[in-house]
Amino acid sequence: MRIASKFIALATLSTLLVPAFVQAEDGSNTSTPSPEVHASFSPKPSPSGDSDSRFGHGQFCSLYTTATGKLGTDTTTKFQQLQNNFLQRGDKIRNDFANLGGKQKENRDDADSKRNAKFTELEAKAATDAQKQAIATFEAAIKQAVTTHRNAIDAADSAYKAGLLAAVADRQAQLKAAATAYKNAVATALANAKASCQAGTSADTVRTTLKAALATAQANLEAARKAASKVGPNLDTLKATRKAAVQAADAAFKSAVQAALTTLKAALGTSASPSPSVSPTP
Repeated sequence: MRIASKFIALATLSTLLVPAFVQAEDGSNTSTPSPEVHASFSPKPSPSGDSDSRFGHGQFCSLYTTATGKLGTDTTTKFQQLQNNFLQRGDKIRNDFANLGGKQKENRDDADSKRNAKFTELEAKAATDAQKQAIATFEAAIKQAVTTHRNAIDAADSAYKAGLLAAVADRQAQLKAAATAYKNAVATALANAKASCQAGTSADTVRTTLKAALATAQANLEAARKAASKVGPNLDTLKATRKAAVQAADAAFKSAVQAALTTLKAALGTSASPSPSVSPTP
């Protein structure tokens, strides 16, 4: 029994080479989702393969079939889990954006309500038709400035979202390709080992060849993982681009508001010039 246990441990060495496909995680910052996307594989070390020619060829093939069947099943299961996780991560990013969009709408609605209340107070101070017209012109200018600012913010957010999803999708595609290549390599190694076993190749040769093929598949998988594009650098660029767009939109808004106030003051006279509080509320 001790010899049989030792042989089974050697025959199932391939199951120790199946890497754990670690999902791409995703995260978010205070204004827009900013996932930390990574995928690492943590293969366990394979045991040394001592030959054991005391087993007959038929007995080896029987033990081999039982042992490697689990490897094929586990590899397929891990691959499916990887694909499912990628889909879930993409959905999470979209949901994060949707939640932020909902909060943004609430803030904008609140700002609009407060701005309209200020406009009503301002309109109540108009004593002549000329003043009413000046105030109406001012309100129209402010509303247009708010709309222009929000459109610029929305465009910046959309570009950020599209860039983020593209970067994540690109990395996931590379990792999926690496996982597919690994899965296929494992399947090929097992098929070749089975064919060799059925052809009467010695147990030691079948076992050694299989171990080498699985080790190569594992090494190729790890190399592909390390070479896959990282989301971080792309994310930094996207953040910087969005920040610049927001700053430009803020500056344009402030300039438009100042111009509207100047025009209103000129129409009403400096002694009656109002100073309404106007916020773009992205």
